[in-house]
Amino acid sequence: MDTAQNPGSDHKKADPPKSVSAYLDPNYWNQRFSNEEHYEWLKDYSHFRHLIQAQIKPNSSVLELGCGNSQLSEELYKDGITEITCIDLSSVAVEKMKERLLSKGYEGVFPGCLLKFLLLFPSFCVFVLLEFDTRFNNR
Repeated sequence: MDTAQNPGSDHKKADPPKSVSAYLDPNYWNQRFSNEEHYEWLKDYSHFRHLIQAQIKPNSSVLELGCGNSQLSEELYKDGITEITCIDLSSVAVEKMKERLLSKGYEGVFPGCLLKFLLLFPSFCVFVLLEFDTRFNNR
């Protein structure tokens, strides 16, 4: 998806990886997110809002897989869904997300690295899992 498909994005077109398996490499994502402020892979929240609001209540606990530099957690928070955990393979994406959310005063949104999350919270309970386009292929 290029900037024309992602209006309002601060995305500078990133070079695609040399193979699909590179998407599993945190280093690819760290490099990409070091140079990219915001990008929505499919569409922004406004396209899914009516579907999400019909299913998710404000007191729900939400886990967003592969948060990257998306603004989904911020949009959910604005809609009253404030217990959100967003995780990603990229430590760069997680750190930038933490900074962005703290600067906006959002409490209850917890960015974290995927591996650390799985190790620290093996019995984590979540009511809603949001995943739009995370792919774990072994090709």
